Amino acid sequence: MAASSKYWATFMDQCLERRIRAEDFQLFTSQLYIKSPLSGAKLASILLNPRSYTTNCVDPLIPLYTERLLSTGRIDASDVLSALFHGSQDNLSKNVTDQPLSTNPPELEELFLQRFTSAVINSDRPRTLPETRNMLTILSQWMSASVSAGTSDSMIQALTGNIQQAQVQSAIVRESLARLVIALLENQVAVTVLMTRTSKDFRKSFGKSLSLFISFLSQTSVETANRLEGAQKQHGLVDDTSDETAGNATGNGLDVSTLQLEATVDLPLYNSRAGLYVFINSLLFARPLTDDSMILNYLQLRYKGDVGALVIDLVTSSFDVLSNAMYRGESSQTMFNFKSFLINKVPTLLVVLSGSLFPPLTLELCISQALSQIDSNAFPSFSEGFDPLSGTSSLSDVRQDFLFACALHRLIAESSIETLLGEAPMTTLPEGGKYIKENLINLCTANFGRLGDLIKELENFNGNTGAIVGTITELVSTMCQAKETMSLKTVCNSLSRKPQSLDVILQFTSPASILQPLCNLLDSWRYEDDQGEYQPVYDEFGGILLLVLAFVYRYNLSTAEIGIPHSSFVAQLVENGHLAYGNDELDEAQNKHLGAWLRGLFDTDGLSDEVMSSCRPQEFYLLVPTLLRQTVFACSADILGIDTIKAGLEYLLETFLLPSLVSAVSWIANHTWEQSNQDVEIIMQILSKLIRPTSMSGDAQAMHTTILAIVSRRLDKALRLIRKRYPKRPDIEPLLDALKPHLQYERTPYGTLTELESWTSSGTSTKLSLRSTVQSLTLWSASGGQHMTAPSYTHRMLSTFLALIPAPTLLRAILEETKAQSEAGNAATVLDVATALICAPSHLNSPVPVAWPAVMIPAPQLPRDRLNLRDALRLERDEASDLLPSDHLLAETIVRLSRKVEAQCAPATTAMQSLALSGVDAPMQDMMGLNIQVQDVDVAATMERPLEVGVGLDDAGMDLDLGGVVGGGFDMGSMGGEVGGSVGEGLDGDADVFAGLMLDPDINYE
Repeated sequence: MAASSKYWATFMDQCLERRIRAEDFQLFTSQLYIKSPLSGAKLASILLNPRSYTTNCVDPLIPLYTERLLSTGRIDASDVLSALFHGSQDNLSKNVTDQPLSTNPPELEELFLQRFTSAVINSDRPRTLPETRNMLTILSQWMSASVSAGTSDSMIQALTGNIQQAQVQSAIVRESLARLVIALLENQVAVTVLMTRTSKDFRKSFGKSLSLFISFLSQTSVETANRLEGAQKQHGLVDDTSDETAGNATGNGLDVSTLQLEATVDLPLYNSRAGLYVFINSLLFARPLTDDSMILNYLQLRYKGDVGALVIDLVTSSFDVLSNAMYRGESSQTMFNFKSFLINKVPTLLVVLSGSLFPPLTLELCISQALSQIDSNAFPSFSEGFDPLSGTSSLSDVRQDFLFACALHRLIAESSIETLLGEAPMTTLPEGGKYIKENLINLCTANFGRLGDLIKELENFNGNTGAIVGTITELVSTMCQAKETMSLKTVCNSLSRKPQSLDVILQFTSPASILQPLCNLLDSWRYEDDQGEYQPVYDEFGGILLLVLAFVYRYNLSTAEIGIPHSSFVAQLVENGHLAYGNDELDEAQNKHLGAWLRGLFDTDGLSDEVMSSCRPQEFYLLVPTLLRQTVFACSADILGIDTIKAGLEYLLETFLLPSLVSAVSWIANHTWEQSNQDVEIIMQILSKLIRPTSMSGDAQAMHTTILAIVSRRLDKALRLIRKRYPKRPDIEPLLDALKPHLQYERTPYGTLTELESWTSSGTSTKLSLRSTVQSLTLWSASGGQHMTAPSYTHRMLSTFLALIPAPTLLRAILEETKAQSEAGNAATVLDVATALICAPSHLNSPVPVAWPAVMIPAPQLPRDRLNLRDALRLERDEASDLLPSDHLLAETIVRLSRKVEAQCAPATTAMQSLALSGVDAPMQDMMGLNIQVQDVDVAATMERPLEVGVGLDDAGMDLDLGGVVGGGFDMGSMGGEVGGSVGEGLDGDADVFAGLMLDPDINYE
């Protein structure tokens, strides 16, 4: 072992002296390890052993070498931490002879502590039980040693009066050490090992180290110390030695406070109109979150068996959100989403609930009562709706369409529609009657053209779309398995041209159900041995890929939400499809393909079948940004003329290559932030050619429109930046005008800058704005039906605020208004409104899982990367006893609200069993035209998973990292983020507030 250690030490020293590249280092270590294996602890100790006695600079190769050893598994995080601690200034002791004579620079310790913090947050570390135990052990020792070393430094400072730079660096290292400990205490694996796989003595020792470290850390970093103390208390790691010696008085007092809180009497059950209004808004304001199982579970838990009230409120609230969207002037896409939910989705939910209604209560009676409560100004009769002065004719047919959809599902008799409407209807039931998915599949299998007709019916409002979505989803999966690419291309082209049809699909199934089979097909796409022509292959591949990109960019879907691995083609294209690479970054095959495509596009011989035969479509699409970069460079170097480039780009406007414009334009949009003056002229001429082509075929024009919609926001920002730099260019406005009709394509959950300014106008803070919203919703519900018109509300506001501001801060605003309204006599109402806001599902960090358990491919479970309102409320509940002496009402409010939230977020099994006992299980069918039994969902396991990021519980400690929040797995570069420009450049008032993190510095974000 000694010989091996010496051999490795010599090898490491020579690598550092000769400046061996990291790639070569990895290769050499793999060979050396075979000949002379060595433990991870020894390897890390040798590599990180302090080598210089005179410098505190970090050798940049040491972190690179360490990363290579970590990635290959030769060492783990605990090995690195042990080596760092061994060479740390904190561990330098004159009483220990084997200490190194010199220490590692604090910058090296800080670098690795931050790196491992990020790894723990992302659940990349720890990976094994020994690694976890060793990390906890080393950190416990390091915290104690840090306190001892810091105390010694403080004594020296007191004697000399000098504050050395080393002490400042030590404080930075302590802060990084604290953040790593916080991350571990919020990591499920580490906490489980600490609490169940370590001895009681170790936990006691760890808690003592924590207490000492927190006390010392609070002298330099109060926020981080508070966060660490919160994590310590959460897991019961408090050093209680002082409490034991002081007696039991304090402990008894705490017990009394706890008993007082537990004795808080809940208010009578009250389901406000605003509560369900908020919930349905949260389902539909962006990408649909209309998972049947989640919705039914929530409704059952909320109404606790009162199905009559449930049905009335569900119908009423669905009309409320639609009228609110009209009054707010929401986009036609948002209006369509709400309208489709009311007419096509709600009846399928009522089918499930109808089994729990018993005479004399009937669905017709419930629907009649619901219609009597809706806003007649928003939903007028036909005679009023045709009045050109009313301005509401767009919703005049909604009541009729909803009733006919209910009749289609046999919830009411067709003959009763006229009575419910109060006038003769203007239409009838669909000619084909109620669709059944199995029948539709048989029809489409026998006659493929019937599927195209069904796709055209997706945007109808007649109650049949659920069965159509089920048919499309299953047939697409079948065609993917059978590799029927020609038919699949036809289906994908039809869907990608109809953005609203994508909204309808996601109202009835998960994104993974429709996209995962397509992505797997694209990933495994291979040429046939007897392949004759290759252009049709590119044509089919591109048509399928364009539908995937349409879904991804319309809803900002991450690869995790689709359920595909990061190594897959689609994942690489989505995450890195905007990046261009230098020739030295490409392998031999890629350089060969790049040269062939450049010659094919721009040589006089043209693009031959040979170019496509030698390069698979996946390889081509990943090369497109590099192809554009080389083209711009060649033109700027006068190697290619602009006319030659324009002629070559004609190929990209043909259907078989047209989808590549998504990557091409994405690269151009990024390139605008760093381009030279000479590049601008070339870029603008290329964009004019690609965005405003002179002539295209019908199919190409339809694909081109979809592509413009996909890239519109990013390119719009880039063009506005160019206009700001070159205001006299005449060719910018025509391109902006071409993009303008498509700027609302993305269904983002975040507000625009204009909306954010309106929410925080006149100096109003986000907290006050949120309080005002809670107040208006409460007063509307408390009015007892005197005001039919719902208050203006969009869930984008709460979603935006949660991305900008820590959840505990927003929760405090909700609690303050809840307390204020309780004092005003509206306690039950405001409690229900606050509960609805906290329980509302969301696209990220949802308090309730949107799992889609009953569809073909359930939604994958996503990692949670920050606190949500439910998490924040749990923390407030843990500390509520401290409020009793100073604010008894607020403490009781927190307890009542916490109970109600947890009751409405209970596991789905509980609610579904209640439904089954009520007789609902039998008719639970027809969600998508097929028989569905609602499956058990382990909601508790999902929601109890710890957060995977070290989010602070204090306001000031919250790091506003919106990369994960907004991008949803996207590289910010692909979203048109700022790469060298000033914040806010090129933005107008309709830009997404998180696009590039361009926030207005004059707005009070708290």
